[in-house]
Amino acid sequence: MDMDTNLNRGFIPNLCEVSAVFMLVLIVELLSLLLALAPSGQAGFWQRLALISFFAQWLGLVNASLLCVLRSWLNKQAVLICAVSSFALMLLITVVFSALVVYISDVMALSSNTTKQEISYFMLRNLSISSIIYGVILRYFYVQHQWRLNIEAQSHAQLQALKARIRPHFLFNSMNTIACLVHIDANKAEKAVEDLSDLFRASLQEDTMHTLRNELDLVASYLDIEHLRLDQRLSIDWHLDLDDDVMELEVPSLCLQPLVENAIYHGIEPLSEGGSIKISAQLENNRLCLSVSNPVTEHGIMSRHKGNHMAQANIQTRLALMYGDEAEFNINAEPELYTVSIGIPLKI
Repeated sequence: MDMDTNLNRGFIPNLCEVSAVFMLVLIVELLSLLLALAPSGQAGFWQRLALISFFAQWLGLVNASLLCVLRSWLNKQAVLICAVSSFALMLLITVVFSALVVYISDVMALSSNTTKQEISYFMLRNLSISSIIYGVILRYFYVQHQWRLNIEAQSHAQLQALKARIRPHFLFNSMNTIACLVHIDANKAEKAVEDLSDLFRASLQEDTMHTLRNELDLVASYLDIEHLRLDQRLSIDWHLDLDDDVMELEVPSLCLQPLVENAIYHGIEPLSEGGSIKISAQLENNRLCLSVSNPVTEHGIMSRHKGNHMAQANIQTRLALMYGDEAEFNINAEPELYTVSIGIPLKI
C-alpha cells in the first residue's frame, strides 16, 4: 500500500539546497553559452552571451524558487498532475519574463524599429526553447524519482531479510542454554529470555532508524546471550567516548549488531581459546564512527569470506541510500585482526 502511494506522488526534488542551486546556475550558463554560439548578425558573441546569460539565469532561478515553494503541494499530486502543473508554471514564467524584456526594451529604447513580427518571433523562440528544456528537466526528475523508489524498495527488502536473518544455530543454542539455566540460575535464565525477546522485537519492527543508544542496547543484549554460551572464551572491549546527546542520534537500525554477530561467528567461535571483540563509537570530524574488530585465524578468514558478505553489503547499501557519498564503510583485513568501520555524517 505504501509503495503504491509513493509511486503516485510527485517527483520534484528539493531545489532550495545549495548544491542544487549551484548545479542550476552552472547548467544554465552552459546552455547560454551554447545558444550564444549560434550565428547572429545582431550583436557580437560576448554581448549575446551576456544578454542570454542574464535572461536565462533570472528565468532559471525564479522557476527553481517557485518549484521550491510549491514543492510540497506538487508532490502531493499524482505524477501527471505534478508534471503538467510544473511545466505550465515554468512556461508561464517564461512568457512573463519575455514580455518584461520586450517592455523594458521599448521603454528604454534599447532596440529601435522593432516590429510585431520580430516580437512574436522572440516570444515563440523563447517558448520553444524553454519547452524543450523544461520537458527534458522534468523527465530527468521523474527518472531520478523512479530510480530512488526502486533503491528504497530494494533497501527495505534487504533490511527485512537482515532482520529475519537469525541463524538457526544461534536460536537453538540460546534455547538450550536457557533450558539449562532454568535449573541452575533462574535469574540468569529470565535475563536471557528478556535479551532474546529484545532481539526478536527488533527483528519485527518496521522502523529503519532508531537511536544509537537503542542499537548499542541491542548489541549488549545479543552479547549477553552469547556470553552465556561461550563464557570465558568471549570478552568484550567497549570503547564508547560519547555524551548523552550523541547517544540519542538516529542511526540505521541493525547497523552494528550484525557486524558483532559476524565477529563472533567467524572470529571467536573458530578459536579454541576464544578472543576479545573490540566495539568502539566516537566522534571524528563531524561524523559518528563505529567499528567492530575481532581476531581471526586462517580458518576464520576462509569462513568469513563465505558468510560475511550478506550483512556487510546490506549495511553498505543502506548507508549509501541514506547518506550518499558522505557515509563511509571500510573493511581492514589484517592477518590476525578483522575490522569493519562505519562513518555516519552528523546532521545536528
